[in-house]
Amino acid sequence: MGKTLALEARPSSDDLKKMDTDNDGLSDYEENYIYHTDPVKADNDSDGFVDGEEVKFGFDPNKRGGDRLEKSIVVALADQSLSYKLGDYIIDTFKISSGVRNTTPTGEFEVIKKKPVVDYIGPGYSYPKTRWNLMFKTGARGNFYIHGAYWHNKFGQPMSHGCVNVSYDNMEGLYNWADTGTKVTIE
Repeated sequence: MGKTLALEARPSSDDLKKMDTDNDGLSDYEENYIYHTDPVKADNDSDGFVDGEEVKFGFDPNKRGGDRLEKSIVVALADQSLSYKLGDYIIDTFKISSGVRNTTPTGEFEVIKKKPVVDYIGPGYSYPKTRWNLMFKTGARGNFYIHGAYWHNKFGQPMSHGCVNVSYDNMEGLYNWADTGTKVTIE
């Protein structure tokens, strides 16, 4: 008789996002796929601070020392995507919808204000009670935001009047993560 190998079921990405094996404040998903730390070791750089606390305050969980990592948001108009990062660690990347006819400004900005709810109203559109708004530029004809969009599901193609539209599924996490002053690059 031949031997049968029992295959152990691997946790899904969703399961890993709910697990924190070492109780350090980072999910096993974050440890495996973002920070590349050991999910069973709470203090990967052995500096006396648990990895989750280091990340929370902007420090690298893999390196001893006091160098803070910069939070940044990068919008790539060419492929209609947004990535947000802590230093070189990419927290998430997803599709967005920028402005039609090149109406989204390009350049270096920063989050000026965080507004939980904004009513977007203009010629031919009305999107009241839009959640999770990160203002990055003021303008004479209106301000520019990265914000949730509940009125379409065509992320990956330009759809807006100049703002950066993000699905509600992705925007809540970005909004909660970003701080006033977070660098925004649109290219």
